[in-house]
Amino acid sequence: MRAPYIVWLIWLIYAGTSGVSAMSTEDPFPMISFKVLNVFVNDNFSSKISLATVMMVLFTLMDNPELLNLHIRQLTPTQHGQRRVQVSGWMRSLARQVQIRLGSETKRLFKSSESYSQLGEDDQIITLAIKLDTLAEVLLPRTVQKKLQPISYDAIQSVRTICPSSVACEDLKCKPYNLLQATKPRDIPIVTLIEGSKIHQDVAVLAGKCPKCNTLYYADHERFTIGQNAYRAYLNSARYLKIGQTMWVDRIFSNAVVSGMYSFHASASAYTEFWNHSFGSIQSQDNPMITRRQVWQAFVQESIRSIASMSGFNLELNDSLSIDEVTVEAFANLGQGGQIKPADGHACSECTQEYKGRPGFIPQQDPAAVVGIDENQPVPSLNIQHEASVAGVNSDYQEDDDMDVDMAHAPVKMILSTVHLMVVQQIWKTLVEGHFVHIIILNLGHAVVCVIAIVKFPSRFYCVETICAPCGAVIAWTKFDKSESPTKILQFLEEVYPTEDSRPAYICIDKACLVLKTSIANRSWDMWKRTSRFVVDSYHYVNHRTTDRVCRKWCNPAPLDGSAPNLVVVAQDNQGRLYYKRAFNTQACEQLNAWLGGFESILKRLTPGNFNWFLHVMLFYHTRYVIERQKQRQKQSSSGLDNNESDNS
Repeated sequence: MRAPYIVWLIWLIYAGTSGVSAMSTEDPFPMISFKVLNVFVNDNFSSKISLATVMMVLFTLMDNPELLNLHIRQLTPTQHGQRRVQVSGWMRSLARQVQIRLGSETKRLFKSSESYSQLGEDDQIITLAIKLDTLAEVLLPRTVQKKLQPISYDAIQSVRTICPSSVACEDLKCKPYNLLQATKPRDIPIVTLIEGSKIHQDVAVLAGKCPKCNTLYYADHERFTIGQNAYRAYLNSARYLKIGQTMWVDRIFSNAVVSGMYSFHASASAYTEFWNHSFGSIQSQDNPMITRRQVWQAFVQESIRSIASMSGFNLELNDSLSIDEVTVEAFANLGQGGQIKPADGHACSECTQEYKGRPGFIPQQDPAAVVGIDENQPVPSLNIQHEASVAGVNSDYQEDDDMDVDMAHAPVKMILSTVHLMVVQQIWKTLVEGHFVHIIILNLGHAVVCVIAIVKFPSRFYCVETICAPCGAVIAWTKFDKSESPTKILQFLEEVYPTEDSRPAYICIDKACLVLKTSIANRSWDMWKRTSRFVVDSYHYVNHRTTDRVCRKWCNPAPLDGSAPNLVVVAQDNQGRLYYKRAFNTQACEQLNAWLGGFESILKRLTPGNFNWFLHVMLFYHTRYVIERQKQRQKQSSSGLDNNESDNS
C-alpha cells in the first residue's frame, strides 16, 4: 500500500526537474513621456547629437541592471561606516566603456559650454558618469529595497511584415511594372516568425503581383506560369523562408539548422528537440513549438538556396511538388551526378606538389619499402605460395611492360577513393512492390506500342563510393548497389574525369592493385597510363605487398627507393634534422568514412530521394568548410601566424 506514495514522490521530483527553469522576472519598459526625455537631452547633450547615439546610451543603461543595482547600493549605504559617494566606481567604469565605444563622438554627450576637449581624462569620465546617473534616475525608478530587473522590450517591438524583396516585375519577357499588393485584407496570412532564436507572433505575409504577366512574388519564391503549368522559382536572395503553414524563419535560423545537423550529426528530430528546449519554451509557454517536419523543411529550403547560389541560378520546379519530390528534383538539377561544386578545380598545397623529375635520395633499394614504416627495418618478403593460390582469380590479367606513367607535367595532383558506408534504404513503393515500373510509349509509324518493363530496384545499396582530395575535400560520390567491383570503380572515375586534362597524376584506392589488373585486362589502362598511376593507401599496402606481386611492385604509395619522387618529400623535425615523409595523406578517405559514419543512423531511415539530397548537402558543406579552413591556414602561414588548433574533422 506504500507504492502510491513512492510513485507520487518520484512524480514530484520529476515535475520539479524536468521543465526548463523560468526566466527571471522582467521590469516593463520605461513609460516616460517623450517630452521628459527631450528635455533631458536638450539640457545635457549637444544639439548635434544623433538619434543613434541617444538610443545607444538609453539601451546601455537599460541593459545593465546589475551594474545599476551595485551603483544605487553604493549611493545609499545602509551600514555604519560605509561612505556615501556621488559617483560610484561602477558608474565610472560604465562611462569609460561608453567613451571607448563612441570615440570622438563622445563630445556629443557634452554641451559646448562644458568644454569637453579641455577637460582632463578623469574629469571627462566623472562628468559623463554623472550624466549617466541622472539619465538612469529619469528612466528607472530607484529604490534600495527593490532591485532592478532586466527590461522587457515587448512594448517597443516593431510590427513586422513578410514581403517580397522585388519592387518591380523581373520577368525578362515582361516590363518592370510596379508590383501590386495582391492579397485581400481578409486573406492575409497571420503567421509566426522566428528570427535567429527570437519568436515573433502575428506577423502578416503579403504577396505582390505583376499587373501585366500575373507573376506572383512572395518573400521566398516567385510563381509564374508557362502555358497551363505553374512553376516556382526558389529565390537564393530570400530573407525569410516558409517552413510550415503558419511558420516562417529567417536565414539565420535555417542556416543554423543545416550547420547544426552537419556539425553534430543530428537528425531533424534531434535538432527539433534541441531548439524547443533551448529557445522555444524559455521565451513563453504560449509560443508554438517547432516540429520535425518544419525543421526538415528548413533544411531543404536552406540547402537548395546555398547550393543553387554557388551554381549561379535560382532553382525552378513545378509548383505542386511535395517536399519529398522537391528533394528528388533538387538533386537532379543541382546534384551534378554526385560531383561537389566547391571542389571544382580545387588544388591546395596538401593536394598538389611541385613536379620532380628525379629523386634527391635513394635510402632503400627495395621498391616495396614504404616511407614511415621501413626506414629502420627489413621489408617483408613476398609470400609466393599465397600469390600462386590466388593467381587464378585474375586469369585475364597480364602484366604490361609499359606500366610506367608519363607524368612529365606539373603540378602533381592526387585524389583518393573509396569510402565504404553500408546503408539500408527503404524500398520505393511502386505499382509492383520492390520494382520499378517503366512505361515507354513508342510511336512506330501509325502504330503506338506500349512497352512495360519491370526492373528490379535494389532495396539495399552495398556502399557509398566517394572521391576526395588528400586535404579531405570531397570531389564526387555515387552509390554501388551490389558490390564494389573494380569495373564500377573505373566507370566512376571515367565519369568524374572524362578528359586527360582533368585527371590527377595519382589515384589512391584501397584495392588499387585489383583496379590496375582490371584496367589492364579490359584495355582501359591504355587510356589511364598516359596521365595517372594507381596506388594503394599506406594502411592497406603493408598487407597487400606480402601477397600480391603487382601491388608490391606498382602500387607503393611512398616508395623509399626513389622510383616515385613525387610521392615523397623531405621535411625537417624540431631539431632541424631532415627526414622523409609521404607527400600526400593517403588516409583521407578513411578519415572521411569515419566522419560519415556518424550519419548512418539518419541515412538508413531516409527515402531514396531524401537520402541522395541529405548526403549530397552534407558532403557539399563538408567540402566548403575544408576549403575555407585551407584558405585560413594559408593566410595564417603567409602572415607568419602559427595555427596549433587540431583538426579532428
